Amino acid sequence: MCPGRTVSVATGAEAFVELLNCHGVDYIFLNPGTDTFPIQEAVTRFAVEERRAPEIVVCPDESVGMAAAHGYFQVTGRAQVVLVHVDAGTLQVGGALHNAQRGRIGVVLCAGHAPLTLEGELRGSRSISIHWTQEQIDQGMIVRGLTKWDYELRRNESIHHVVNRAFQVANAEPPGPVYLTLPREVLMEEVSSVRLPAPEDRQLPSTPQADAEELDRAARILARSSRPLIIAGDPGRNPKAVDSLVELAELLGAVVTTSAERMSFPTTNPLWAGRSPGQYLQEADVILVVDVDVPYVPLQGKPTPDARIIWIDRDPVKESIPLFTFPAHIRLHADSAKALPALRQAVEGNLSRADRNRLERRREQVATINTERRAELLASARRLSSQEPIAPAWLVHCIDQVLGQDAVVLDETVTNAPVVVDYLTRTQPGTLLSQGGPAWDGLSAQRLGSNSPPRNAPSRPWWGTGPSFSGAPPLPSGWLSRPGRRSSPSSSITRCTMRPSGHGRWAIRKVMLSRPAGTWERSWRLPRTTRSWPRPATPTESE
Repeated sequence: MCPGRTVSVATGAEAFVELLNCHGVDYIFLNPGTDTFPIQEAVTRFAVEERRAPEIVVCPDESVGMAAAHGYFQVTGRAQVVLVHVDAGTLQVGGALHNAQRGRIGVVLCAGHAPLTLEGELRGSRSISIHWTQEQIDQGMIVRGLTKWDYELRRNESIHHVVNRAFQVANAEPPGPVYLTLPREVLMEEVSSVRLPAPEDRQLPSTPQADAEELDRAARILARSSRPLIIAGDPGRNPKAVDSLVELAELLGAVVTTSAERMSFPTTNPLWAGRSPGQYLQEADVILVVDVDVPYVPLQGKPTPDARIIWIDRDPVKESIPLFTFPAHIRLHADSAKALPALRQAVEGNLSRADRNRLERRREQVATINTERRAELLASARRLSSQEPIAPAWLVHCIDQVLGQDAVVLDETVTNAPVVVDYLTRTQPGTLLSQGGPAWDGLSAQRLGSNSPPRNAPSRPWWGTGPSFSGAPPLPSGWLSRPGRRSSPSSSITRCTMRPSGHGRWAIRKVMLSRPAGTWERSWRLPRTTRSWPRPATPTESE
């Protein structure tokens, strides 16, 4: 970090690097091109002169760089820089940017821009033929639907304002990716100094607290509930929220379900009922939703018409999701780390002796049911212990027995996701992470970012599970993971989702077979193939 002052630099690129220092950037995840070399030159000069500069991590694929920045933000809460080559590199980031958007990951995605001058009018003018063909009418349009903000750096006189704005938008709640294009002439322009923003100019807005009257109304509803259900998404991004959620759930005797985005509720707590709220929706009289994008799938089950729904969210209207219609009787725009302790206190103040006795009986009942469910799951896994190939349930159970609770788990499972939920115990905030979006291409690279601790900070072991090498670029990820490149011990589990008999991915078959019978199901002939497949049996738990 830096105080507000003016420092000497030689070029616009050096000014850019100084501003990255000011905003605490540790890494530039780089896929280089003819437009990025001024920044590479600036970082090199800083190193020679023993001046601080972000470490450049060369990423042979752009999506790897974005996924690594994704993982770093999940662990530290600080946006890093991904630097790619003009329009082509921007496009190559691909689904990793989608994951960052849906995961609400702060990251500053920077890309070069085709030089603005044609005949040597300025340093950095067009010098090869591709400088014409790589220019787009609107380069920012490529990512505008996936970012919070996009801009083109036009003048070095305003570079401190532009970079400051990029980090402000990326880091402000709810965080997300931003996009900044950097013309080569601006980076190569000779400048004498850059003004670094003062601390007050870098201050992020405070997060919202829930309206006191609405919070008290929610507390009264919860205090009178008989069958409360809590559906939690990612309040676990703030460890304080986890403790408050546990206290509230135990006070209410509520069933708690959580998503895979974060460890938001200890899976060893007897009130925890897994990932899917489906079977509990019909019996719940009050539902508390906390930081969730999709609390349930209506076709699979939805609340009863008379259920009261309370929603706490830092992003309550989901502006980036065009069709979002989940109902709520009380919708609170609030930071859950602030709202949950206040709500717990308000609920406690509204409880009568009869309420406390009723909720205590409820807590004991839910705890007994979930404890028995857990015991049956473990017994089921043991019954599969001799199966070949190894059954996912037994595999995850065995790993869980040796995996420390301080290990960071990145979960990218799809068809085997319920198995991971049932058999992998997580008790500490920050030890379960996911991609945030369905673009299954980043777990192996996301590990690189989560394994890259801030300077002078300790690292933790990492374990991953999912189709990380079926969708991700395996060679670039593996190259960056080579011994000595990153400091934390890690391992990855990838299980093939194809049936041994070749019937196709079960994720796709499951969806198709759940719909009304069609030609594909009746004939079992896959499109664009030259053979018909034998009709498979319904998959068992081991598949």
